[in-house]
Amino acid sequence: MIVVGLSAAQLSEARKSEDNCDIVLYLGLPQHSQPDGSTVFFGDIYAHYSEEGGLANIWVGDLHIDEVKSGSTASLAGEMISWDSLMGKINDCYETHSECQPKAQCKLPKGFRVIDVNRRCLVEKSSCRFVALSYVWGSNPQSSLLAASRATVDGMKKDGGLPALSMPQTIEDAIEVCLKMGERYLWADRLCIIQDDPGDKKHQIEAMGDIYSSAQIVLVASSGDSMEFGIPGVGSPRQAVQRSQDVLDLRITNVIRDVEDDPLNMWATRGWTYQEAVLSNRRLYFTNTRAFFECERLICHEDQFNVEEIRDELISTRLIISEDATRFQSFTRHIRHYTSRNLTYRSDAHKALYGITMSLYKGPRAFLSGLPVVDFDRALLWYPDYGTSIIERHETQGETLPTWSWSSVMGLSDPVHYQATEFYGTLAPWYHIDGDVQSSGSIAALNGQPDSKPDEDWQVYMAIAIKEGCVGSISLAFSLETDNFLAVRELFNTRWKDYHAFRREAIPLTIKTSEIPRGVLTGAPKQGVIATKSHTALLRVTPRPSYSFDIINSEGEIIGGLCGDAAKLREQVISPGYNSSAKFEFVALSLSGRMSSSEEDSRKTYMDVDGNWLNKIPIVYVLMIANNGAFAHRRELGWIYLVDWARLRREWKVMVLE
Repeated sequence: MIVVGLSAAQLSEARKSEDNCDIVLYLGLPQHSQPDGSTVFFGDIYAHYSEEGGLANIWVGDLHIDEVKSGSTASLAGEMISWDSLMGKINDCYETHSECQPKAQCKLPKGFRVIDVNRRCLVEKSSCRFVALSYVWGSNPQSSLLAASRATVDGMKKDGGLPALSMPQTIEDAIEVCLKMGERYLWADRLCIIQDDPGDKKHQIEAMGDIYSSAQIVLVASSGDSMEFGIPGVGSPRQAVQRSQDVLDLRITNVIRDVEDDPLNMWATRGWTYQEAVLSNRRLYFTNTRAFFECERLICHEDQFNVEEIRDELISTRLIISEDATRFQSFTRHIRHYTSRNLTYRSDAHKALYGITMSLYKGPRAFLSGLPVVDFDRALLWYPDYGTSIIERHETQGETLPTWSWSSVMGLSDPVHYQATEFYGTLAPWYHIDGDVQSSGSIAALNGQPDSKPDEDWQVYMAIAIKEGCVGSISLAFSLETDNFLAVRELFNTRWKDYHAFRREAIPLTIKTSEIPRGVLTGAPKQGVIATKSHTALLRVTPRPSYSFDIINSEGEIIGGLCGDAAKLREQVISPGYNSSAKFEFVALSLSGRMSSSEEDSRKTYMDVDGNWLNKIPIVYVLMIANNGAFAHRRELGWIYLVDWARLRREWKVMVLE
């Protein structure tokens, strides 16, 4: 046991000295920091100082404190990377972790190129063991730096065709890492994809999922703001180093941590690098201060003073985690993380996530503007966290980011969330208007064969929505004054054996060309255009005191709310001259349920003849839209109590969103 103590006189003298100091450093030994049977303590250093209004504390660093043992030495993180302990863990993973092996079913794309680090040239391989590099390009790479192009690629295939003098420093350092690890082949996109060949670029980008999943390990250059920064500890010394000092019978070592909010750590903020981490099974990270290895089983560090950790899958970047009940839940988790990152070019919004989306939903037509077609109804239920920008259609470099897709806000520093409430069924059919409908174009149904099953008791909720006149023109003969929920479910199941059968009859996917607004048909063909035939209503909104909006009816009663803060809309409604009686158009999307959080909520549900209440309060998800000629633009996602939606003056109409 370690005992560190001060006498009463020493403690009194220390307290007197403290009064005369601007800043006092403390060593804290947190409770439970010592493992059972261990002599090791993890202490933290924090500063105590005066500021206007009182005293303040700030954390400074961590210490590893242990008894001095004769003859014992430990590897420290120095200016250059210490490879011994890292390679031991990496090789152990190679040999014993079956779950970390490259995915055998992945197929490398035609024309796949890698850097032969021994011959310093590009080679084409149909299959091989290779290392991949994940790094930051930077905003304006120097034109003198090596890059594969149609003019240079043949020269790069010759021995010595990749000279060090012209090599981006990060790739040069990655070559050095491969040599130290005994790996012959390295994949780096700048050199292995022909940058000015649209066909090759598209083909290789679409294979990103297979490339990163096939890599033996991915080197993550997480520090630096450009490809010229290099890998700290490989080609240049690191800023922070580790030292040990013996004090009495104790050995005190500073624990190396990464700097929070490091402006040079751009890798964790870039959209392209997100899927590179998700799709790989092993990652070797290089930061400004340390190196550490992460695989599917654990995280281990270059030095012996950062504790080896079991991966927490809830905060990990795995493609699928155990908490994901469906692939759609995996999709929404990745959208949340991905949209919190930045892109240099907004037109890359879909491409930079292509590997993940294609790994979850396979097939050439699995997605429409970033939304999975088989889960289209659920995929529409997204909203930006802050809503600081007007959602606008974006067209650039052959890419269309329509307002109804999350990709329209990608790159605007506004993370996208998906509603986690129940899904009981769609209230609207959706169609994709592809090209010039009057000539060679088509109108294709989107949500006819949903992948995910509705949530528990969906039959009862949809039956009530039918009774309220909110589901097409069908009817179902029952009354909650004479029937209980069990009888309603049995009646529903007698008529429709499953959700698909119900969907086909209740929400038929038929729309006539004559129903499409004339301006859509006569204008120039557009990409990313969808249409629906659903109920709409005109309603007012009013801002809440601190966050988001309430939706109110003509009597001024609160009947629902918007999702997210909708900050841009707040600017509009509180601006001078705003007409407080202005109404917005809302379109019904789907039926869901929410937990009761107030007495007002409890009055919005339904009770059967036996006095049973529904487990969740039925709500209708709605889109707030703004008309733009013959087209409509999505503005906000909202929800309205079913009981209130049924009482509104609604109109059944065709809407075309772009």
